[in-house]
Amino acid sequence: MNNWIFLSYPLNPQAPAYGGGHGFAEKKVKQMDQGDSCDTKSWSMSNHIGTHIDFPRHFSTRGKDIDDYDPEFFIFFQVFIADISPAEPELIITPDHLDISQAPADTDLLLIRTGFGGLRGRDTYSQNNPGFHPDLADYLRERLPALRALGVDSISLSSYAHRDLGREAHRAFLLDSNHPILPLEDMHLEQIDGQIEIEQVIIAPLRVTGADGAPCTVLAKVKGR
Repeated sequence: MNNWIFLSYPLNPQAPAYGGGHGFAEKKVKQMDQGDSCDTKSWSMSNHIGTHIDFPRHFSTRGKDIDDYDPEFFIFFQVFIADISPAEPELIITPDHLDISQAPADTDLLLIRTGFGGLRGRDTYSQNNPGFHPDLADYLRERLPALRALGVDSISLSSYAHRDLGREAHRAFLLDSNHPILPLEDMHLEQIDGQIEIEQVIIAPLRVTGADGAPCTVLAKVKGR
């Protein structure tokens, strides 16, 4: 099993929140060292904290939520890595920044490595992150007709410095009725590059009824490890 790796971050109180907003908090409920029979904790968090996936419901009251996706949707066999690192803070990534000429037409998951993950833990990561231009959505649909999800090592598809454009980008990716592309944000991509071949990716979102987005555990099977 040593050829499986995590492409997601663990949730903890240090997990950055978009723009420095509400993060992850935990509170001890029962403690064995205080005489209780077991240890338990309560957790408080946004559903868009840590490595997480967005569903169309995030930007439309009529959009699909987590309940509308079958289990097999979250399993990917044609994964392409596009490395555009190092991306500058607040850069708006357009089709001109992205070379997917070698991506197979049946790519179902595109991972974009900006290199910004190396700044995770700093304010820059959550407040000066690069964002993605709305035009990228149709650009990717035309060239990768099987694409179902876009994973990025930035806290959001939306640059915090350009939030209006970021909202447009989310709508462009999520709200195409014929071909939505789901963003997978705040991914741990520091350990991969274009030289690594990924055979399979499993995205396991936290299942909460009606969720417009959910934290995920993401597992990747790497060839030859």
